[in-house]
Amino acid sequence: MKAGVGGTFNILHAGHRAVISRAFSLADEVVIGISSDRMAKATREMVNPYDGRKEALDKYAASFGKPYEIHQMDDIFGPTTRMEDIGLLVASEWSQKNAEIVNRERVKKGLSALKLDIVPTVLAVDFRPVSSTRVLAGEIDAEGRLLRPLRVRVGSSNSVKIEAVRKVLQRMYDKVEVEGIDVETGVPQEPREDEVIKGAMNRARAAIGDFDLGVGIEAGLLWDDVVQWYFDVQYCVIVDSSGRATIGHGPGFWYPPEVICWVEKGLTVNDAMQKITGIEKIGHGLGAVGFLSKELVRRTDLTETAVMAAFIPRIRPELYTKIWRKI
Repeated sequence: MKAGVGGTFNILHAGHRAVISRAFSLADEVVIGISSDRMAKATREMVNPYDGRKEALDKYAASFGKPYEIHQMDDIFGPTTRMEDIGLLVASEWSQKNAEIVNRERVKKGLSALKLDIVPTVLAVDFRPVSSTRVLAGEIDAEGRLLRPLRVRVGSSNSVKIEAVRKVLQRMYDKVEVEGIDVETGVPQEPREDEVIKGAMNRARAAIGDFDLGVGIEAGLLWDDVVQWYFDVQYCVIVDSSGRATIGHGPGFWYPPEVICWVEKGLTVNDAMQKITGIEKIGHGLGAVGFLSKELVRRTDLTETAVMAAFIPRIRPELYTKIWRKI
């Protein structure tokens, strides 16, 4: 079978290679269309000359050891609307609409529609798509590695939350900038059950702005029917610039009956713990778990675990993309 692939290929990057390698893995022969300089310059300010783009692509295609052809394109159709022996068109999610237009044009000309194989978008380290524009702008390299700090904003001014996010991300990134901002949570001051995760989602969504990631962390009470008591659990939601969210939570622990009694009377856990311990702003320092465990467990330990749990799908995205949520 013969497969078709098309693009500008301004800078041959990881996203391009994913599409091309997919085509070679599915077909016996691959037809590659490259936008002419005229076509490329109609939609881009910075365009490398056609000959250089073709040379880079030629070298990469030859590495597969299969037959291939390279054609210059002056429109999005290239050779696909005049070659009857192409049976498959491989495209990225970004170019899927063009692939569908190509199929409609083939049908108009009396040719059979091509089978489409859509390759998932390859994301850079900052979870934005890898693109030639970003490479040329110096944001990332052709492999998607970030050439500037990862910019993260936490939906809270609580230093425990901010530092927990910073500590987790510093284990994975060379350069990270983390800051906090107070936001509206949209849930009660002492959230329970579904309100806890909703509060974390609202914090993340309100925090991101033009940053790479927005992080929302919310603690609250979750009732367990088996043990008939409340657990304190922290949820973390991490949202990227495309609105994709990953979610995790930390360990849970019981509160003493006296704390729950005060909460049932309308106090927050923080206020109840402050009343019982006499420690002001306990939630911004030692934390309830620090006091209750005699500092064997610090609040930041729970928060860091929640952040890491939310980040796990971003460490191995190829295993999780089907369940990422948009918020």
